[in-house]
Amino acid sequence: MSLLVLITWQVAAHGPLRAFDERLSHDIAQHGDVPSGYSASTFVAVLAEFGADLGGVVAVLPALAAAVSVAAWRGYRVRLRLWWLPPLTAALALGAVPALVAPLKAWLGRPGPNGAPIAPGNGYYPSGHAATAAVGYGAVLLLIAFTWAIARPQAPSEAPEAPPTTVAPTVHTMPRAAWWWSMAALACLNAGVGLGLVRRGYHGPLDVLGSWCLSVLLLSCVAWSVGRALSVNRPAPAPARGPQPPRASPTPAPPDR
Repeated sequence: MSLLVLITWQVAAHGPLRAFDERLSHDIAQHGDVPSGYSASTFVAVLAEFGADLGGVVAVLPALAAAVSVAAWRGYRVRLRLWWLPPLTAALALGAVPALVAPLKAWLGRPGPNGAPIAPGNGYYPSGHAATAAVGYGAVLLLIAFTWAIARPQAPSEAPEAPPTTVAPTVHTMPRAAWWWSMAALACLNAGVGLGLVRRGYHGPLDVLGSWCLSVLLLSCVAWSVGRALSVNRPAPAPARGPQPPRASPTPAPPDR
């Protein structure tokens, strides 16, 4: 949060960080159409354009919609009490991106790299594509972890006639290696989006960095909803069983006389 405030303040006040960002953008950006032919610069330009396109709603929305549908269906099938909370929070987080980015752009009115003109009530800080990619793909990963964590409940063998609503879902933790590999893939994906936006001259580095800081706040809400939904239905630990007192032997009946 403090980093977001610092970056926003530097952009609004035309601070030294903004001046350095503009010089860096001038050195990195490659404006104009993608060059044709077979060369290293053409390959880099095509790759950067593809990375920038991955931050668009056309790419992010179908991935999040699929993750939301699977997570909601899975949670409902296992009768999770708060099955609706993580999918709903993920959808609201992505919907909050334009609601937060658009006012900031209009308020700051930062011109584009190399002084690219802006329309009235618009601006380049923060980057909508970078925020959409970070929130959308990050929410997809959290929903995958949520779907992985819940399993279909199994009725106890001694009471097969018990209704399924009385059985709590079993919670499985995502393997640590799978989680860290997924986080690394997510970081590489967002880095590709950010580098593509900067390389193609759509945004400056500060625009992308500010969007990532804003995305952390939104993704923390999604992470909280996943933890909340899983903790409510986590089975309670079995009470410790101490030594049982010896059972008293029954008193024999007196003989008949």
